[in-house]
Amino acid sequence: MTEGELAVLVALQQRGALDRAELATLLDLPDAEAALLDGLASTGLLDARGDRVAITPEGRRRLDEVVKGIERELAPDDPAFVARYRRETPSIPFETNTVWEEAVAVNFRVRPEALRRVVPEPFEIDVYEGWGFVSLTASRLKDFGLGFLPTILRANFYQATYRAHVAFTDFRGRRTRGYYFVRSETNSRLLSLAANLLPEFRGHHCATWPILFATQGDHLLLSVDSGSDPAGKVVLVLDVSHPREAMPPTSVFPTVALAREYLVDAFDAFAWHPDTAEVLILRIDRGDWDVRIVDPVDHYLGYFADGPFPAGAAELDSVFYFRNVPYRWLPLLRERHTVS
Repeated sequence: MTEGELAVLVALQQRGALDRAELATLLDLPDAEAALLDGLASTGLLDARGDRVAITPEGRRRLDEVVKGIERELAPDDPAFVARYRRETPSIPFETNTVWEEAVAVNFRVRPEALRRVVPEPFEIDVYEGWGFVSLTASRLKDFGLGFLPTILRANFYQATYRAHVAFTDFRGRRTRGYYFVRSETNSRLLSLAANLLPEFRGHHCATWPILFATQGDHLLLSVDSGSDPAGKVVLVLDVSHPREAMPPTSVFPTVALAREYLVDAFDAFAWHPDTAEVLILRIDRGDWDVRIVDPVDHYLGYFADGPFPAGAAELDSVFYFRNVPYRWLPLLRERHTVS
């Protein structure tokens, strides 16, 4: 849109309908600029009836888009601009916190075209060296509950969550790396029910299955018994007493620092609600993962062997082990979004 066209729309938006002569005087438009008004009318931005012109609803919409574009460039963090797109809403449970007392992250690389099947369009597959990634994060959660609850009223349970590594570009044009949950389970019916009531988990159902963490000597055993659902079965035996100093040969990451940057250092979880055209953003305030790179003695993960991906589309990259990480879930944000 040219400067002259923008000036005409702003004038008509502020003053209402005007005669062409009044508009020419107000904006100091020469007679030759009559073509400008005719051009705006031909594109549906102005309603020209005789000598009188007025801005149309489409003209107001176009003007609003220009104003939003200016705000996006000059004041992207202004509360009034942010409020156009994003709002904070309570989530249940609200302001929860816990400690991941013992946890593993099993990182699989997945062909992007296969991962696209389970990640909705608002999110970009976060690719490294031609691969997307899904991580199974399984943990023993200690003292889970609302921020103000005493320890006696808090819960201890196991959880296993599969997180696709994605990126989202928000209304300001900022790209944020984070996670999209593709599968979850706990060993507590109450906590699974709570998860299924959360809008953040609407994209899948959180199931309840027996989950076991057990340590014997140098080895940690993680198992998830998902009954008749082969995609949820997990049997993982790790050597946690002899951590590696470098990434294993199976990994595409040349250094631990790069693996941490890509696989660990993200703090947003995303969900998509197509019926409301909203992206849900759940930010996590957590402690540092003191990651140990550990070797699997044996492993079977049904999600990657008998789940949504075709044969050969997923490969084990690496396994992380860490302990005693405080977690706090911040208030949920809802952002209006239009899929292009």
